[in-house]
This record gives sequence, C-alpha cells and structure tokens, in this order.
Amino acid sequence: MIYRDPETARHAHTQRAEYLEVLQQQELGDALANPADMAHHLSRRARGLPFWFSVATHGTEAYEEAMEITLQVTREATQLIKNAPYLELLLEPELSVIVFKRIGWTPQQYQAWSDKMLNEGRAFVVPTTLNGETIFRFCIINPRTTIDEVLDIINSLE
Repeated sequence: MIYRDPETARHAHTQRAEYLEVLQQQELGDALANPADMAHHLSRRARGLPFWFSVATHGTEAYEEAMEITLQVTREATQLIKNAPYLELLLEPELSVIVFKRIGWTPQQYQAWSDKMLNEGRAFVVPTTLNGETIFRFCIINPRTTIDEVLDIINSLE
C-alpha cells in the first residue's frame, strides 16, 4: 500500500495491547514492521503460504497419497467401530472424521477416559456433544497413523 502520510495510517489502524507487545516488531524510521498497522485487511496472516510452500516442495502426488492413507485408515476404523458391540457409529464419515459413542457411558466416564489416554500419551480424543449427547470423534489427519494404533484406542474403550 502507498500512503502520502504512513503515520496517519498507522495511527488509524494500529492496535496496542500489553499482551500483544511480544508479537509486535520494532519499527525503524519509515520501515513498516507490521502490515496490519497500515490497513485492517492486512491484519490476517498469510495462512495459505505454508500450504503452498509444502505443495511446491513435495508436490500434489505426496498430498494425494497422504490423503488416501488417512481415508483408508478412516474406512477401516469405521468398520472396527461398527463391529464393536460397546460402540455405536453415529454418522457415516464423508472424509476422515468418525463420530461415535460409547454405549452406556456418562459424560464423566468420557472425560475420565479421555484424560487417561492423554496422560498416558496414547491418544488425544476429547469428548464433544451431538444433539445434547456426549460422544467421541476421531479425526484421522496424520498419514502415519496406523490402524493398529486406532484399534488399540478402540479396544481401550471396552
């Protein structure tokens, strides 16, 4: 952006808060340290840049392969949940999110199991709600996640 008087733009758009000071860069003369100080629409970070760089580096085939792996693990995990008599699949997954419940559990039991799994470093599966009912959801996003790891988590719900 080009301004006749950049200080006027900075004065209009700069936001100051003590908790944000660690995020602010030092300004040197007329050099712009934070683009958000110049216009409100520049306040968002370029979230697409890391993704673009990754695709440019690894190629679309690597992403396609990773997605296929996660979708395959999702399909297999869905079948394991359907076969477990103590679990109920609530929605057929469209991508890699599996929504299910542990039959007969209270919200406190969901939370206790979730805390245990996290404390043991086995899984990060937190309870959520669907139509007022406490449930779980798996989100398979890491192509290194194996069906054996998911099976271990499912078996721990028994």
